[in-house]
Amino acid sequence: MQPPGVFYPFGPGDCWCSHTDDGSCPLIPLSESFHFFGLTYRQIFVNNNGHLTFNTASGAFRPDWFPSSPVRDIIAPFWTDIDTRQNGNVYYQQYTSGDVLQAATLNINQYFPNVTFNASWVLVATWDRVAYYPTTPTVSYVSNIKYNFLII
Repeated sequence: MQPPGVFYPFGPGDCWCSHTDDGSCPLIPLSESFHFFGLTYRQIFVNNNGHLTFNTASGAFRPDWFPSSPVRDIIAPFWTDIDTRQNGNVYYQQYTSGDVLQAATLNINQYFPNVTFNASWVLVATWDRVAYYPTTPTVSYVSNIKYNFLII
């Protein structure tokens, strides 16, 4: 479980991705449309290797230059070669009301004081204690880092 005040909530009650190497969560229909560089998306994939894509899942484990592809929009908060077959979890959860929206609103307004912002939808994706590829049952290169990412 996350330390209080450091991360947005994750874990119990969240959806989680299967334990794979270079895999992805199933297609996630978004509760609200997401506007990204002039395009509007109604679906997203949370990929095992620390990124989110919109049109297709992606197993890409080596970061590309941006823009990485004219046909693949990507949000890459933690792009690295992750293998969760032995260790770690990838979680996601959408929120349309409650404490997470209030916290997101407060955080955005705190860090961007010249913007008046009110969150109506939030997706929290978390890579929790994930392992770098390669891992084995006897040797694991487990990151103790929990990476929690919020899109609003």
